[in-house]
Amino acid sequence: MKVSESSTDYEKLAKKIYEEILALQGVENIDVRHNVKIKGKSGVEHQIDVFWEYKYAGIVHRVLIECKHYSDAVSLLHVRNLHGLITDIPNSSGIIVTTIGFQAGAKEYANFYGMGLKLIRKPRGEDWDGCIQIINIQMKFNRNHYFDFKVDFDGKDQATIDLARQDPSIMSINSADIIVRDEGHEPCAFNLWLDRHIPSGTDSFGVECEVTLFPEKSYLVTVDGRELKLGRLVVKYISTFFEQDLEIDAMNLVEAVLQDFSSGEVEHMHHKNS
Repeated sequence: MKVSESSTDYEKLAKKIYEEILALQGVENIDVRHNVKIKGKSGVEHQIDVFWEYKYAGIVHRVLIECKHYSDAVSLLHVRNLHGLITDIPNSSGIIVTTIGFQAGAKEYANFYGMGLKLIRKPRGEDWDGCIQIINIQMKFNRNHYFDFKVDFDGKDQATIDLARQDPSIMSINSADIIVRDEGHEPCAFNLWLDRHIPSGTDSFGVECEVTLFPEKSYLVTVDGRELKLGRLVVKYISTFFEQDLEIDAMNLVEAVLQDFSSGEVEHMHHKNS
């Protein structure tokens, strides 16, 4: 499976990966650009797939990255060409990234002159050797279904008494419209408020239950923002639950892997949508 559809996409992917590496290392003056033209000492202008420049410990580093979106191993010729680039462009080093690998002569030449050979490829299962790749989670969801309730307001709260006298209709409530506010909390829908105050438990799953609540500082909030202090609530409900298994495969979260060709070390994993 291809890691990208075209050579240009592959170059842009390499740019993203090295941007991420720089961000993680916290270096200064980050500059990662795609498709850059740079004039060498010879006066010749060179096209660079990805130009990576940064400042670390007071020293400016220039890295010329050539991207080979090939279906075969990269030959010695391309490594020699990169050597020519870093010779002509002062204070630079070179990296070739590809999809498959490098021929033996290319590897020997690059190692001798200190050039980096990297793979940017699709992730494989062995990339997680010694690490956790797949996590299985068993989840259990509990839920209360409320089907009947009775609300009594606090007959000792003067503000509630005054509101009821001024507008008796305010005492008629519809469960779908109830908004409740606990002191110190934002207002919420009635069923969410009940969830906060009525725990669901394995002892009562599937059985009709009744509970009486005496909230201390809870208020029914009317449509026009008036508040009535709650005194007692009698609620009938049934608790239900369902189970769901979830499998998280780290491979599905990774779009591409940066691997050093010589050592085989995985140096970076580029996550999807990052």
